[in-house]
Amino acid sequence: MKNKTESTVKQPSAVEYMRRLEAGEISSVELVEHTLSRIHSVDAALNAVVAENPEQSLAEAKKADGKRQGGESLPLLGLPVTVKDSIDVAGFVCTGGSYAREHHRPEDSTVAARLRAAGAIFIAKTNCPEYSSSYETDNAIFGPTRHPANLEHTPGGSTGGEAALLAADATIVGIGLDGGGSIRVPTHYCGTVGIRPTVGRVPDTGSWPETRDTGYRDLMCIGPMARYVEDLSLILPVLSGPDWLDPYAVPATLGKAEDVDPGSLRAGYYDFDGTVEVSKETKLAVAAAAEALAECGVSISRVTPPDLSEATTIFFSLAGADGGIRTRQDLVGADGRHHKQFQALLEGFGEAMPLSDFFDLQGRFFQLRSTLRKFLTAYDVIICPVTTGPAPRHMQTPYGIPQEEYFQYAAFNYVHAYAVAGLPVVVVPAGEQDGLPVGVQIVAQAWREHVALAAAEIVERALGGFVPRTTGLDKS
Repeated sequence: MKNKTESTVKQPSAVEYMRRLEAGEISSVELVEHTLSRIHSVDAALNAVVAENPEQSLAEAKKADGKRQGGESLPLLGLPVTVKDSIDVAGFVCTGGSYAREHHRPEDSTVAARLRAAGAIFIAKTNCPEYSSSYETDNAIFGPTRHPANLEHTPGGSTGGEAALLAADATIVGIGLDGGGSIRVPTHYCGTVGIRPTVGRVPDTGSWPETRDTGYRDLMCIGPMARYVEDLSLILPVLSGPDWLDPYAVPATLGKAEDVDPGSLRAGYYDFDGTVEVSKETKLAVAAAAEALAECGVSISRVTPPDLSEATTIFFSLAGADGGIRTRQDLVGADGRHHKQFQALLEGFGEAMPLSDFFDLQGRFFQLRSTLRKFLTAYDVIICPVTTGPAPRHMQTPYGIPQEEYFQYAAFNYVHAYAVAGLPVVVVPAGEQDGLPVGVQIVAQAWREHVALAAAEIVERALGGFVPRTTGLDKS
């Protein structure tokens, strides 16, 4: 089964661009200029970029070329990278989609500092919803980001700007942040690839909102987004390891996908988690991914997941346990200038939870995490849906969800479950519906990102992987 394609012309992977840089076939200055040109050619329609500094980026590219000529070797030397606007990068305003940070000019976050030390060059910050708190990338400052396959549809959120640029084949790799699906949902909607690492794999120091001392605890994870699975394997090691600032980040060995023997793997798959039914095309995508693994010697079986009915409730209860006090404090500087969707979220907070109820919630949180991690001990990977269907129209509910239930987020229980579990998840394209991509989640045991990446590479090869999604741009 092959995905339908919109274009057979694709830009090279980051891995290939690094080979060309190291071989002297292209300079970093040329690559930065080329990538900026591609971004500028699509962004008027997409509205994905919120900040750039071309002069600074080109100056850094020139320095990178000088370092290479001088014999210096770094894993990402001269590679252009884009970053979600909720992650601090020195030299760029970082708004997090909010007027509260309209003029915030930060130092580098931990991941930005690591990318910079590895030789990467930051060329743009990309759009996200205010406070990274929506599955629709739209905010009061910059407005909505659009899907390159159909401008009337959303690329998802909260890392929607990155996903839209990747889907249009405009940027090479990006950095996102995933709490309840903010890497995985846009990746699925846009037909690209992305990984939410195991919680604690990558420090989130320098991302906003800060969550480690809130009900969110360790639910927020920074991770790479790309067009090719091999590029996730290129970037993830650079981001990984403790910074001794994020209390949840730990020193954990990161394996290599190429060391994984498919014949030794046990995989399970399901297309219904007991909460909301998914589309027929989504079920076909899950089945296609499972078949691709089976054809490579993976032992595959249909499975029934444990009870996941509380995943969405637990996720949002943790987020709003204080009745929204922290959120309102963080947003004082916005002076009430919010997108209508975010305003509805603010108004939806209830009373702060009594301490006894919060302790009970923590117990349910850890119980579900333990249950899912125990479930995974019988399998090396689990394949399942990301959401109920493809990217919906702007401000519309996902497939199968009544519009009046927009703010219940039931379609995202599939991603909320593995956010609560804290397990590593790779999303890879595996199908199509109504001309829009459909991805699947490939979940691995804790700290075994390399196994999920190896399985994703198999699915990518078998089903065609990334194709540029530019139909909407062609019509704009």
